[in-house]
Amino acid sequence: MKLFKWNTDDLKPKFSNIVENFFGRNIKNNLKKNEQISTVPSVNIADENKAFEIEIAVPSLDKKDIKVEIKNKCLVISSEKQYSNEENNKQWIRKEYAYASFQRVFQLPEEVDENLIHAKLSNGILNITIEKNKAYLKQRKQIQIH
Repeated sequence: MKLFKWNTDDLKPKFSNIVENFFGRNIKNNLKKNEQISTVPSVNIADENKAFEIEIAVPSLDKKDIKVEIKNKCLVISSEKQYSNEENNKQWIRKEYAYASFQRVFQLPEEVDENLIHAKLSNGILNITIEKNKAYLKQRKQIQIH
């Protein structure tokens, strides 16, 4: 007589889950065929003289699938997409549905101009340029080291 149901997968070490939760992505390499994982897109951020440049890897997404907005002095990049796959055979029909979403939030520094943010999607890379406030740029002063 079983008092409770358990799975041998429950006995595996949980270290990879801790790392995945901390970094916000699934890092498992041994996926089964057709297994889907949820990931957070990789981001590169550069602080240029007059603007911040952000590159986000969003392969297989169209610009209609991505939302870029400002909320409470934060840049919010998000996406939601549903997929479906249907196979018809003489004796059976198989339908599979999937749902993928992500959200990245970046606190905007006070030196940026929220009205001068530009986004462009090209070859699976979302490029966002956030221009700095011209008044802030004039306040900068280089200190010479002796």
